[in-house]
Amino acid sequence: MLTPTPTESLILGIDRILIHTQDVERVFGRFRYEFGLPIAWPITDCGLLLSGGLHAGNMNIEIGRLTGFGVPGTWFYGLGLAPSQPTWETTNGLRSRKVLHTPPVTLRYEEPVATRSTLTFLGNLLDGQPNTPFWLGRPWGGDTRICRALAALSTWMVGTEAGSMMFSKLLGSSVVFMCDNQIDRHQERFTELKANWRRARQSGPYGLTGIAAVDIELATNTASWGRLLDRPDLNTSSTHSFSMGPQLRFHPGVGNRLLGIEFSCADLESTAQKLIEKRSLVPTVGSRLTLAPDRMDGLTIGFSQAPTTRANSDHSLS
Repeated sequence: MLTPTPTESLILGIDRILIHTQDVERVFGRFRYEFGLPIAWPITDCGLLLSGGLHAGNMNIEIGRLTGFGVPGTWFYGLGLAPSQPTWETTNGLRSRKVLHTPPVTLRYEEPVATRSTLTFLGNLLDGQPNTPFWLGRPWGGDTRICRALAALSTWMVGTEAGSMMFSKLLGSSVVFMCDNQIDRHQERFTELKANWRRARQSGPYGLTGIAAVDIELATNTASWGRLLDRPDLNTSSTHSFSMGPQLRFHPGVGNRLLGIEFSCADLESTAQKLIEKRSLVPTVGSRLTLAPDRMDGLTIGFSQAPTTRANSDHSLS
């Protein structure tokens, strides 16, 4: 099997942002109705994770709770990246870039649409990363017998109640992962999501056109992000664009963590007026609005004007 060269991007774009909360139903409902987002998948229990997904035009917002992970609060927990190649080619690419990764683990959802999501967790990107003993690189990472055997073991574990409890305790307080989704009736589901998103854009309260960016605070892990993104020039103030979907924006700070998301709006002035009427706008200077954090459980959520020079994409990565 060929190993991708470092010049071939491993990542198509951002597949999802994962918000962790103990009260999944309430936070899911709050996001759905505050922003008028259509449901990508209803709240579903796969054993390891109870979660529901909302579609934001060019990526999904997943809101969930890990089995046995009883830490209170609501925060941006995970960043899911859409790979440009199948899982085992992706792990070869991670190994060639010296990016630490776990053996891939596959989660299975039977309802409402049969889905297999294969997740490969990545190391040295955010603080509070998984505590797994199986960080792989050279020589055991990639498409090797050891990695495949550990992947089979991990997948078996998350398919059992006791194994899910054990696995979730290894995950820490934040994750970055490659997310390879295989969905039954994929084209039919994609068409349905596009139609639902167009209806939501017409009726939603803020005129959202998608997600403009995901923001990350970066202190010490610049080199690891640079290798993953094929960006030797990357620094703590970089912005990275993918072939589709939102940008990643890095900000200098004292830690390495997910900061927030920014929606793009068709008419930022109109959005600002609606936020003022709701008393939900944080006073800001410049071209970015910020939603009052207490409205969304302390989460940092911004708004910016959508570009008018090119058509907004309805493409979904899932």
